[in-house]
Amino acid sequence: MMYRVGLTAVAFLLLVQSAVWAQHWTQINHDKSVSEKTALLIMNGFGGSKSGCKAQMEFWGNQGVDVFIPDVLLRKSLGASSSAMHEFMEEYAIAEYGDVKAICYIAGAFLLHTEIESHPLPNLSAIIYDRSPTQERAPKAVVWEMPFVGWLAMGPVLKDLAEATWPEPPNAPGIRKGLAIENRATNIMRILEATARSMGPLDYDWRAIDPSASDAFHVGLDHNMMYVRWDLLGEPYVYFFENGRFPEGLPRQPIFDNPFDKSNPIPQ
Repeated sequence: MMYRVGLTAVAFLLLVQSAVWAQHWTQINHDKSVSEKTALLIMNGFGGSKSGCKAQMEFWGNQGVDVFIPDVLLRKSLGASSSAMHEFMEEYAIAEYGDVKAICYIAGAFLLHTEIESHPLPNLSAIIYDRSPTQERAPKAVVWEMPFVGWLAMGPVLKDLAEATWPEPPNAPGIRKGLAIENRATNIMRILEATARSMGPLDYDWRAIDPSASDAFHVGLDHNMMYVRWDLLGEPYVYFFENGRFPEGLPRQPIFDNPFDKSNPIPQ
């Protein structure tokens, strides 16, 4: 019993550490008209945090694009999150930009796909998805094993996402899609390893993850690290946005045999 309580307490701390984060983060160049500029949408998920937004803004704020990090996920329901997303797109006139590119974390991708499904974004030219066969099972695993902890940390949206039918990703021929695939499980997913594995095989083949993607690379980071390690991710992401593919030399095959192994080395 005490062991179970201890695990629950640890899990709560791991979840809640990223549950409180800032309002919208934006950096806009007002010296050019909207139609002459590129907008970068960074769609954070449950791992979004103030430190993560700061790291994202420090890197992308120097790349010659207007940067938008909407704070729309943690609402009373997933429907309310989607409504907040649409209001954000309208408020900042994203559809009027000459070009739009996006970086999507897991839950953030749901909100962007939902928005585009009902309000097409013809100026969207590229999306880089943060993908993780382990972390993508986190909403269901948490809801199954520790629902009250999940509700305390993330509110009702976590359960909504665990039960939701995901909208189809945008498939316009002009949109280039790349994948950055996490190869290291987070602490919370190591606690929930048995539950995650019970959901079926973990397939790290990027073509199986998203057959419509034009390129992908594997990285030995966990989900939380993907928000802050722009020393590793920045150059490949910029290269993809410019060329529609990632640089040569990045691993296209999985790095670790067991993503749950805590001894897997972390890239320096």
